[in-house]
Amino acid sequence: MKPDISLSSRFRQVAGAGLALALTLGIAVTASAQETNPSPIGIKVDRGWTTVTTAAGKTTPAYFAIHNDGTTPDTLVSTTCPIAHHTVLYDASGHLLGAIVIKPGQTITMGPDRLHLMLQANRYRFYEHGMIPCSVDFLDAGKLIMYLHVEPHGAKGYEQVRRPVIKN
Repeated sequence: MKPDISLSSRFRQVAGAGLALALTLGIAVTASAQETNPSPIGIKVDRGWTTVTTAAGKTTPAYFAIHNDGTTPDTLVSTTCPIAHHTVLYDASGHLLGAIVIKPGQTITMGPDRLHLMLQANRYRFYEHGMIPCSVDFLDAGKLIMYLHVEPHGAKGYEQVRRPVIKN
């Protein structure tokens, strides 16, 4: 004999399974994804953004800010965005960078015509208002997760988007 499951408890079961799947796939939705939690060493990464793309396979720049609120310097040694086949750091003149040292109290803000990250051979198209998870690896602080907000084509900077909360 099957147990009697009400619609409400069935909804909770389905919603719970969906949440577990989303967390397993690394698609956790947060209320405020504009900033990472600072590491114990004081490194914080925020204001990550990129622009829409017209198709998969494209290469597009991405930008973010790094803050060192700690008392010792740290070094950004690598970045990874699973949506791209390769992620590479370049300086303003287009020269490849192997690492970036962030001094105590320093903030490095990437942007157009400045230091930037190139997402090469993207696996998917980037849609406006999307969020792309990436990791940034520091020598001392370790791996931090950040999100790149997808801005409209032609954007000049990060725009915090306020989305309405829909209640049922």
